[in-house]
Order: sequence, then C-alpha cells, then structure tokens
Amino acid sequence: MAVAQFTPLPVLRKLYREHAIHPRYKKRARRRLLTAAAIEPLRWYENLRYRRAMHLTQIHSGPVFLLGYGRSGTTHLHNLLWKDPQFGVVSTYQSTFQAVALTGRGWLETRVASMIPSKRPMDNVAISIGSPQEEEVGLVNFTEHAALHFMSFPRDVRQMYDPYVCDLGSDEAKSAGFRDAYLALLRKATILSGGKRLVLKTPPNTARIPFLLELFPSAKFVNIVRNPYLVYQSMRNLYRKVLPRETLQELDWDDIDQWTIEAYREVMQRYLDDRAAIPRGHLVEIRYEDLDARPIEVLQQIYKGLGLGGFERALPEFEKYLAGLGTFEKNRFEFPREVVDTVNAQWGFALEAFGYEKVEPGAEL
Repeated sequence: MAVAQFTPLPVLRKLYREHAIHPRYKKRARRRLLTAAAIEPLRWYENLRYRRAMHLTQIHSGPVFLLGYGRSGTTHLHNLLWKDPQFGVVSTYQSTFQAVALTGRGWLETRVASMIPSKRPMDNVAISIGSPQEEEVGLVNFTEHAALHFMSFPRDVRQMYDPYVCDLGSDEAKSAGFRDAYLALLRKATILSGGKRLVLKTPPNTARIPFLLELFPSAKFVNIVRNPYLVYQSMRNLYRKVLPRETLQELDWDDIDQWTIEAYREVMQRYLDDRAAIPRGHLVEIRYEDLDARPIEVLQQIYKGLGLGGFERALPEFEKYLAGLGTFEKNRFEFPREVVDTVNAQWGFALEAFGYEKVEPGAEL
C-alpha cells in the first residue's frame, strides 16, 4: 500500500494540475483518484460531524518530539516510548486515514488491518494498524502542504520538500497551510488517544525547532543520531525500495542520491544551529548505538533529563517489548570507496559534531 494511497480528492487534483505525471504512471494516478473519490463522502461527513470537537480539543502543552534524521533509529525509540501508557501517538491507522480517522474508528480499523504489511519493506521493522507512525505520513494523506509529496513527484523534490522543512517560514501561505494541517493532525491524534500527552516522531521536525517551539513552548525534545556512513547507505536503500511504488514520475537515482546528500547536510546543520533555542532541561541528545546496546539505561537517561516521570511504571512494558524483538536482523551494508568518500567530504561536520570517527574505504562498521 502506497504512502499516499488515501490523499483527499481536492489535494490530488491540485497536485496533478501542478506536477507532470509520466505516461507510465497514469494508471497508478487514476487508481489514486478513484480511491480518493470513494472516500470523499466520508471526508465531508467527518469535517461536518467533528468540526466542533476538533475546535475544542486542546493538545497537551508539552508534547515530546523525537528528532533525528531518517534511518537514525527514530522508529525504534518511538516504538519504545509508545509502550509507556502515559503517551499517545499518531498511529499507522490515523496516518493512513487521517481525513476520515474519527469516522472510521473501530470498523475501518478492523477492515484495513489485514492491508497493513507486518514489516516495513526497507528494514523489516514490525508494524501494525495501531503502531506509531510519522506525522508526515498523516499529512500526505490530508493536505497539499506535506513534504512527503516529493515521493510521488521526485523530480520536483526541492519544490515539494524545502518549503515545509528547512525553508519553513519562507513562504507565508505555505507555512500557514502547514501549521493549520499539523495542528489538525495533532488534535485528531489527541482525540484518538484519549487526551494523552503525545510522543511524536517525524524526521523533518529535526529542522523545525523554531516552528515547534512557537507552537509548544513547553515541548520536550530527544535528538537521536547514528553513524553517518550507516545513515547514508540506509537512506539509499530506503529510497530504492520505497520510491518505485510511490512515484508518478521517472526516477533518476543520481539526482536522488545527490538530494539525499544535500538534505541531510541542510537538516542536520539547521538542527545544530537551532538547538540552543531549546530551554535547558527540555533536550536530551542520544546516539542510536548507545540505545541499541543499553536501551534501559538510555531510556532512564531520557526520562531523568526531561523530567518525564513514570519510568518505573513503564519499565515492565519496555522490557517486554525489548524481549519481543528476539532475533530481529538489521540490514547489513557494504561501504565502498564511493560511500566513504561522499560522507567524508559532505557530512564531515556531522562526524565531528556527534563524535563519530572518520574512516577510510574498506573499513568495517
């Protein structure tokens, strides 16, 4: 099932007018239109039925934002904190059916549970209809103001991605549209999670610290980093597995690899520039390698550093989840000269900033 499978009809029509669709993918584009048309009556009903409830819903003033570039262990951290019953999340169900998520509670969840793959295609991580999902996926199935629309239109990646990530705020209309859609997403998540404090994870938020602090001055943040050599190879692997089933345009892998290099550099540099704005005691920085090796110790560090409370109550759930991972097998990658030279030349600032050793081609990681 495509990430953008349930984008609303008005959004699809606008995107199709503004971005070229390759003839090879016309059939795919039509299927999405048919799906959107089928759920359009439910979308209208939801807007009318729940407008007042959405307006009155108050989001907890201090959400916990999990920052970190894609492929840095953000999902593992999100899945762990989800096991703490004090937290609510944007679920896979909500993100997929954001436009009709309140109307479809119960009956729609049951019907589509079998449509959700048991594992993510890029890394074998288990997923389910109730598991946490990125807000970005919910946005792409809700609004035109979503960075992940670049997956359908990769040749327009800068136009689709930048105004909602590193350049958020540069276009007043797009920024306002994004803000309204993001708050609507979080209000719906608050309703669906019974009013709980939200723990949220979407990699583009790593470059949105000023925006998030403007919305939630009491927000808490955890930033997780991972060895950049592994991040680069893992991102390339992700795009090669995911983009072919999402795209409506021809793929140029050289362009996508170049954009991967530039996007990481811009997002992580923005984080390094903006993190000082986070109030003292509201940010904890961790490394994926430490979380992987000593998860309980690192979780305790997060709870203590952010003053979250409830660690001892949640500890049995953390331990149960970790035990259930069993023999989960991580992807393994080779690191040829091209990869090592690229990271050394383009992402050396991150190696230095986050304390990773620079290596030479042929090294084992």
